[in-house]
Amino acid sequence: MSGAILDASRAALLDRSVEICIVGSGCGGATAAQVLAEAGHEVLVLEEGSDRTGRALTQRDAAMYDALYMDRGGRATDDLAISVMQGRALGGGGVINAADVVPIPDGVLAHWERRFGLGEMTRALGPYRERALADLRASRIDESQVNEANRLLRAGAQALGWRGEVMMHNRRNCGGLGTCLIGCPLDAKQGPRFVAIPAALSAGANFVLRARAVRIEGATQATKTVVCRVLDSAGHHEQGEVRIRAQHVIVAASAVSSAQLLLRSGVGNEHVGQHLMLQPQLPLVARFAQPVRAFRGIPQSFAITEFEQEAHPEHGLWGFRIEAVMGTPGIVGSLLPFVGAKGPQMMAEYDHIAAALLLIPDAPSGRVSVLPSGRVRVDYTARPDLLERARAAVRAGAKAYLAAGAVEVLVPVVPPIVIRSLADLEEVDALDLRPATAPLLSAHQQGTLRFAASPRDGALDLGGRVHGTTGVYVFDSSGFPSSASSHTMTPILTVSRYLADRLVASLT
Repeated sequence: MSGAILDASRAALLDRSVEICIVGSGCGGATAAQVLAEAGHEVLVLEEGSDRTGRALTQRDAAMYDALYMDRGGRATDDLAISVMQGRALGGGGVINAADVVPIPDGVLAHWERRFGLGEMTRALGPYRERALADLRASRIDESQVNEANRLLRAGAQALGWRGEVMMHNRRNCGGLGTCLIGCPLDAKQGPRFVAIPAALSAGANFVLRARAVRIEGATQATKTVVCRVLDSAGHHEQGEVRIRAQHVIVAASAVSSAQLLLRSGVGNEHVGQHLMLQPQLPLVARFAQPVRAFRGIPQSFAITEFEQEAHPEHGLWGFRIEAVMGTPGIVGSLLPFVGAKGPQMMAEYDHIAAALLLIPDAPSGRVSVLPSGRVRVDYTARPDLLERARAAVRAGAKAYLAAGAVEVLVPVVPPIVIRSLADLEEVDALDLRPATAPLLSAHQQGTLRFAASPRDGALDLGGRVHGTTGVYVFDSSGFPSSASSHTMTPILTVSRYLADRLVASLT
């Protein structure tokens, strides 16, 4: 019998019992739901967001941030230094990402085995990496889909003799609308919403929307209870409470929200919420004399990989990566550091600008905690090495754009840094990334519940079970002990399918 999608804000949701309750419907939760349902298990998935596909994805900034992002896109670190971007919709981050497919590198798996003792897991992940690519319908972006902004970044890299790549993605029948970050109205992204979730539904899994999991009770008992608050149709207000009893609970709500749920529940050991990585990204904007129209086509198709390290002896993934990107006018305008007349003047050049994100893998340097109200708090202290690599990334990105013919390169910090020639690169020495002076973004949160063979070293065992519990698991990026990749969609799907297969075997 096929499963169903129920919107709890519109239909009564009653207390009930299930075999397996999953919290979160993104790459981790949807993949687990598919694997477990196809193995014959009873699965119920709780999702705080709504279901938006096709024309319901209106390409309007304000409405889509409200509908698709956690805290309406306003989630940030406690000092407001970094915007913490997380999806809140059926399908999770796969609805709002740029469809970038970057598997876990061999060097990272070797690092996890050597540094963190995860050999049992890492040696088994090879086939799962390949399966993740198949699940995502992944392919290399066709040369015809590399837009002018991405070509310019590539031209600059080639002029300097730097290594780069046309990236892989998981789009089918892309129309080049350029609004990936606020959802694709053509439903081109082959993420959880259009692959794992339909498969899970066909196998009998049920999905409940507008159900916010706030607490897990009885984590050491044979039957657990997930306490949920029902939200209104807009997802703004709680309007009721239901209790879901389950033999097994899988939390897959992101490295921030999964830790929040365990902390609210008093579940797990002292590692819960610790070891957070935000993998900060700093935007860079280049203005050209000729029209670029970066808002047309695939926003991210080319990356400069010259400075990326996949097997750093201490950190695994390290260095930095430069990727072309573009946002809608609302997104771009919010990142520019101008007030008064200068802001509109810069936006009048919208079709002449190209932009990049400087992706900087980090070591664990943050934590998630819970306020007395139950709301989450994210604390993060940027390490000195992150600032050093951010400066190096800015210099490299500016050189690439100048080599491609840019009139000027803007580092959108306060005060702005404007680079018009190589002589201006010394201005980058002033970059300090103090809170609320740089539009740092985090879209790839990891850590907080790291995998470890022993509870001395982490919050989860090598099967994803929370140490000290009976049948409570976490299947998302929370378990990663170091940065898994420059983009986490594929690593999350990889690890979730592996963990789900392990769980199926243990339940047989």
